Amino acid sequence: MKTNTFFRIRVIFFALLVIGMPQIAIAQQTTEIQQAIEDARRDARQHTSPLAWTAIGFVCNYCGVGYAYFGTPPIPIGVLLGKTPAYVDTYTRVYSQTAKGLRTRAAIIGCGISTAASIVAVQLENWVEILRD
Repeated sequence: MKTNTFFRIRVIFFALLVIGMPQIAIAQQTTEIQQAIEDARRDARQHTSPLAWTAIGFVCNYCGVGYAYFGTPPIPIGVLLGKTPAYVDTYTRVYSQTAKGLRTRAAIIGCGISTAASIVAVQLENWVEILRD
């Protein structure tokens, strides 16, 4: 009788263990992916210079915006050493998206400033010609 009860307890324990282990692994992976997302966004903000990309948009106009959008930002390899494949994949994807967004936004602002300055310069030139006549 005691052996039968002990056997049932072990079977129930192992069944719960088998059911619970995948849940624990998924929770750990989700935490790791969330950490990769946070790290990637933080690093992208730190490594992307809005002033430089605004200047590129100002000088290069639409070509600068195109390069900011279509160009692939360099990913810092040092932070990926020793990480799991899921972390590396998530970090790389999120870093690239975030950096591209920041670069493109800043380049568009620079392009807009350049366009507005060009319009003002042309209008001033026209007004000077009108005043000379």
